[in-house]
Parts: sequence; structure tokens; C-alpha cells
Amino acid sequence: MSSFRIDNFYLYLRFVFIVTLLHVVTYLVVGALAYNLVYEPSLNAGGFDQTLRNPQNLIEFRHVEFWLYPAQILRGLLYGLALCPFLTTLLTWSIQKRFFVLLGLLLVFSVWSVTMPGPGSIEGWLYLKPNYGPALPNPLLGYIEVPVQLTIFSAMVSWRIEKLNKLLG
Repeated sequence: MSSFRIDNFYLYLRFVFIVTLLHVVTYLVVGALAYNLVYEPSLNAGGFDQTLRNPQNLIEFRHVEFWLYPAQILRGLLYGLALCPFLTTLLTWSIQKRFFVLLGLLLVFSVWSVTMPGPGSIEGWLYLKPNYGPALPNPLLGYIEVPVQLTIFSAMVSWRIEKLNKLLG
């Protein structure tokens, strides 16, 4: 049985912090771009999904404004904590292998195979009505945001793990 080492604790703490920070940054940047380029034009044209909180209704959207950062920090912490048991393995892999494995895991478990019906998921394809969601000029544009964010996130986490690897010597 291996003994607890404080330097290992700080390595994992740093890793979770990095994963959380990279998730929050990539989520906010890609989300802002997607909103401005894809969703806002649809919203202005009256093609808003009535199941979502409407950004044009200031009272209704206060909930999103208040909880946006805490929710994304929580998601980033969960990503980091879930990846902690694999950190020693990730440290031994090449940056390319880390990238493809992380991207694959994230796309499969947080987009395509979620067990709740949502747009872009297998459950959504199975249970949602075909006209569910915002009326976008090109409905496929709405499915670009999450894979782009997860690709950038996976690349950045893979790169940062390489930096951690160099710190360890």
C-alpha cells in the first residue's frame, strides 16, 4: 500500500484547478461566439426554443446570469475529479493520445450518450420531436458549439498535462 504524499496531493489539486479553469474559459468563449454567430440571429428572428430561459426576458434570464459561473465551475471540478484516477496514466501518454482519448470520452459521455434526451444525443434523436429546439437557418449549426468547445478543452488539458509532466521531471 502506498503512503500518502503531500506533493501528490498538490499535483492532483493543481490538475483539478487547471481542468476547472480550462473548462470555464473554453465554455464561456465558445459559448459567447456561438451565441453571437448562431443563436442570437435565430432569437432575433423569433426562432427561440420556448423550453429555455429567454435572454431577452431580463427577469427570466437573471437565473442564468446568477448561476452561470458557479454551474460551470462545478462542472469543471467534476471533470477534474473524475479524471484524477487516470492522471498517472495520462501523464505517461503522448499529448496526441491524451487529446484523442479525452475528446472521445467527453463527446461520448457528455454529448452523444447522455441518458437524458437532449439535442445532439442518441436519447434526443430517439425521444424528441423533430422540430424540438431553436429554429436555426441551418439546424446543424447548433450542434457545432459543444464539439468545438470539447475539442479546444481536450487540446488545452492535454497540453497542460504535458506541462505538469515537465514539472515532475
